[in-house]
Amino acid sequence: MEEASNIHNNYKDPRGVGVTLRVKDKKLHTRDGNFSFVYRANISQIFEDGSEQQPSQLVALKQTIVPRVRDFRELHILRCLSVRHPHPNIVKLMYYRRRKYSSDQAYSLVFEFVPATLAQLRTEYHKNKNVLDIKLCIWQLFAGLDHLRKLHIIHRDIKPANLLVNSTTGRLTIADFGSAIYLAPYTDRFQGTYAVTRFYRPPEFILGAARYNCMSDVWSGGCIFAELYVGEALFQGNDAFGQLQLIYTTLGTPSINDLKDMHVRERDFIPALVSQAVYPFRELFLIFEKLKYPADKNPASLIVKILDLNPKKRLNGRRLLFDEFFDELFQPGKKRKGGGLVTDAISLEEQKLVFGTEV
Repeated sequence: MEEASNIHNNYKDPRGVGVTLRVKDKKLHTRDGNFSFVYRANISQIFEDGSEQQPSQLVALKQTIVPRVRDFRELHILRCLSVRHPHPNIVKLMYYRRRKYSSDQAYSLVFEFVPATLAQLRTEYHKNKNVLDIKLCIWQLFAGLDHLRKLHIIHRDIKPANLLVNSTTGRLTIADFGSAIYLAPYTDRFQGTYAVTRFYRPPEFILGAARYNCMSDVWSGGCIFAELYVGEALFQGNDAFGQLQLIYTTLGTPSINDLKDMHVRERDFIPALVSQAVYPFRELFLIFEKLKYPADKNPASLIVKILDLNPKKRLNGRRLLFDEFFDELFQPGKKRKGGGLVTDAISLEEQKLVFGTEV
């Protein structure tokens, strides 16, 4: 048992190779519901000759209870993203183990420990009008989301608390794949839409879409984009209906064709809202006008392309990453507010993967 000994020989690396680890200084970091806990701990690998890795490494240890009849999808996705398809803006699984826990299964997942989340840094970025670091975080977020899109993986819980930020380097990583699923583009199989934290939930989810794809994560990313400028969540509905009203008030209302592209069943249309006059994006532009950012630092015109009610029209992928709004990130020698180089977060090699050889 873990409580009796801090040496464990039943861990595996992401490839499935067994390892022996010493786990010590374990302390509760966060709790996610009743069945998932995240601890911070120090680990070191013990090798076959008895020697031990030095120094030990500070890690995040996520422990989750899963019913035995249910496949642990999170582990499958994390192994895929850590071995075959890694990406610098997606959390990397270091080790894992599985063991019986009463009639269920207990999983332990080990990651590099990153103490700060974007939720914790949001106030600082907004208060200091730290536009460059906001741009840096948002560019990395959408780079990671584009990687997931290519693999047909939907995260389904993109929010500031699930985005880790290394304050020293500026590197952002997408974490917590507990709600993630594999999904071919617009599969015909109903997946269920009670996912995504309400403030970041796309309208097609609220309307009970029969089908959806990775553009749902793009919507969540657009909400976060706006939030870092505004200083609080853009849409803060008290319930699903209130959330939808706020979205429509700020962005306008969808047309019947939009609702069809959202794969909303006709019986789920909300005539009272759909029939309202459409004033696209008026309220959003007013919000950003009050913030008084200079034109080259005002993201409103870009955000409206991301927060399109029609998922088929949402700006994403290379077209978004290539937008001129982000150009200043890639000026030679560009430094962040704290003095570190942008290339500490987005290396030249990573830039070449996105932009080609000319960077």
